[in-house]
Amino acid sequence: HSASGVGLTEVYGSGTGSVALEDLGQADLVLVAGANPASNHPRLMSTLKHIRRRGGEVIVINPIVETGLVNFSVPSDPISLFFGTKIATLYVQPHIGGDLALLTGIAKRVQELGAHHEEFLTQYCDGWSALSAKLLATPWSDITTKSGCTFEQIDAIAQRYARAKNAVFSWTMGITHHTYGVENVEAICNVALMRGMVGRPHAGLHDVDHAGR
Repeated sequence: HSASGVGLTEVYGSGTGSVALEDLGQADLVLVAGANPASNHPRLMSTLKHIRRRGGEVIVINPIVETGLVNFSVPSDPISLFFGTKIATLYVQPHIGGDLALLTGIAKRVQELGAHHEEFLTQYCDGWSALSAKLLATPWSDITTKSGCTFEQIDAIAQRYARAKNAVFSWTMGITHHTYGVENVEAICNVALMRGMVGRPHAGLHDVDHAGR
């Protein structure tokens, strides 16, 4: 998982995520990318269950439909055990290797919606003007073709993110096990930074595999 360590360090100076599992309990939006916690991180599934029950949203980005991320039975919860719990509010399937284009599209759409935190980006982040110009110059046709996702799907993610007060971005090997894994992680970080979701409680970056160590 060195791609996460490198990407995170380059963005905000630490090789691990900015939140603990407990922070997710207070999030109203969790984006899970390139992961199957139903098989590999069951404790996270219990947290996602609680988020959904109190009205929060879970966005899943994964080329494959993982059954446990659609509906999951938590053994320690009788209601969930017998009836299951709906996990994904929105399930988006990019092309394999289309994550970077999809993340670029989310960032571009957040900017178009005017949902980015201009003051935070200007005061606390380096390189915002360059990223802003790059997003503006990137055609939607390139984004949709390379990601394998429609504009409507990307807009649906961005709209939910724009409404969120506390958003957490979780990812694992489906994001890092690419030749451009570092770039994937950096892109996730950029999307989080666009709304000031790094450096405050109950929001931020959750590198699932590092967090579990």
